[in-house]
Amino acid sequence: MKHKERNKHIASVVMKISKEQNVVEDVQESIGLINHLLKDNAQLRWFLHSKRFSVNQKSELIHSAFKDLVHPIIQELIIINADDNPIMFFRDFSFYFNSLVKDELNIATVTAHTADELPNEEKDNLRLQIETIIGKNTELSTVVDASLIGGLKLRIDNIFFDASIKTKMENLRKDLLQ
Repeated sequence: MKHKERNKHIASVVMKISKEQNVVEDVQESIGLINHLLKDNAQLRWFLHSKRFSVNQKSELIHSAFKDLVHPIIQELIIINADDNPIMFFRDFSFYFNSLVKDELNIATVTAHTADELPNEEKDNLRLQIETIIGKNTELSTVVDASLIGGLKLRIDNIFFDASIKTKMENLRKDLLQ
């Protein structure tokens, strides 16, 4: 089984177990913490890759170090994947797991590119309009794009909508030149 397919499969199994035990949020927080630690802590990466420690030694140390911080499901995943590349595994695994969580909770990730910073009231109105149209809850983030004259560019999950004045003017220019 290829790594990508394996990670997807593991994410779906962990999601199923997390739902059965009603600990999806705890598992998601633990995954975020482990990703952060693997990214920023060279000693942890070295320890997981090290051949000097047996699997039992790694298991004992991981269980004692992460006892109260990390959910037991994720502790076991760390131990199982310690000999592989844990950074790559957890990066991919967390992406797939978070996608499954968003699907389960009916959440869409929305990025809005605007010419100017939107006030909180306008962000809330935009969020409500998008939620009404797509029928999902949204995680809205805004990005100020100085290249825009006005209007708005939206990315809803992997779908792009361009309602910017810049694009409308470019389309008008193309139509006039034909």
